[in-house]
Amino acid sequence: MGWSGAVLITAFTTVVLWERLGHSVQGIAWAEDSGQFLEDRLALGPFRTIWRPYAGYLHLLPRLLVDLAVALRPIDQYAITVNALSCLCVGVISGLVFILSRRHVASWAMRALLAAVPAITPMVPVEIAGNTANLHWYLLFLAPWLFAFRPRSWWSAAAVTVGAGIATCTEIQTAVFLPLFLLNRRERRVIPVAAIALAGVAAQAATALTHPRPIGHGSDAPLDMLLGYFAQPVAGSWDANVRAVGTAIHAYGWWIVVVPGLLLFAAIVLGALRARGTERWLLIASVGGSVVAWFAALTLNAGANQNWSTFTLAQFRVVGPSRYAAAASMFLLAGVVIAADSLIARGTIALAVIGVVLIVAVLVAGAVNLQVPDRRDGGPVWATQVDDARPECLAHPRATIEVWAVPVLPRWRAAIPCALVDG
Repeated sequence: MGWSGAVLITAFTTVVLWERLGHSVQGIAWAEDSGQFLEDRLALGPFRTIWRPYAGYLHLLPRLLVDLAVALRPIDQYAITVNALSCLCVGVISGLVFILSRRHVASWAMRALLAAVPAITPMVPVEIAGNTANLHWYLLFLAPWLFAFRPRSWWSAAAVTVGAGIATCTEIQTAVFLPLFLLNRRERRVIPVAAIALAGVAAQAATALTHPRPIGHGSDAPLDMLLGYFAQPVAGSWDANVRAVGTAIHAYGWWIVVVPGLLLFAAIVLGALRARGTERWLLIASVGGSVVAWFAALTLNAGANQNWSTFTLAQFRVVGPSRYAAAASMFLLAGVVIAADSLIARGTIALAVIGVVLIVAVLVAGAVNLQVPDRRDGGPVWATQVDDARPECLAHPRATIEVWAVPVLPRWRAAIPCALVDG
């Protein structure tokens, strides 16, 4: 299956992710999509914000999508338009992973499951799905496949070059995957892709230096970060209800997540030993991406880490899924799928059985976690707020109205000119 399969995967993952958000969330804006990206767009106009730094980084794709959402639909439909475009972008990323992984993953069925990981990962609807503010995690997921791809023509090289530019100019952490370009170091068509990727990372680094992000210092406790990794990205890859996982840890001890986690990593190691060539490097990159996404975030962001080793039952019951855990879980599940492909294709009967068990576990986890609580549940609906403000705009056409996003904090409310409401 080639491009037809990619189109099917794109459509499937887009619809799945959209449905996982649920009707009650589809019309609610999230954080930066309102109070930051939209306000910048309204203040500066179209295309003038795409290189505008925010929180120390460039956010190329989110800025472009906000521009598109404002241009496509009336302002009362802004939230649902942004959320739909974000789901479509994830669908396109999934389709690209299906195409780009063709040389690395033996089975088309395994490639299809790998490509579906961004949509079926249990924790993604909680915060990172259906908004532009967290699209960078999905581009980080795409990056290793972009960087390891060997173009067969200059046309495909040009397409991958565009993708690499968008990814690196949206997510600075793509830099960790730059060594994958060495897999195709003798291929001339890779040169423009690598050049744009390096330029994008350099632009992000320059932005971080000239517009430094206010970063707090996270935890220095390796044990807490490690236990948190087992409690959230690892256990959360099976059950998005990490509060229930925490309750079980408190009741039975850490072995309830650590032992299954170690067995999972043992299976991944077996898959890596059976893998050949580039498949092994992509497996290592996926699992490494999981570790980086979790430990780097907890090290650099104050408040991101918790004292997991000393948690009380009450603390376990209030700590919800982290967006860093969702991103780490995506990479971990990708590693599981690649390992399973290797075990099934080149292992003994016993190893093939382990591979099948891994695939069944991924599918079951995705199925039983289709509907999970979203942090936007119960938040203010964007279109309702705009409709409620229409009488005020009719009375004061030059005024502005305030429309709230989730979290419901002053920094995330957007000031909308009444001229847009009337239009």
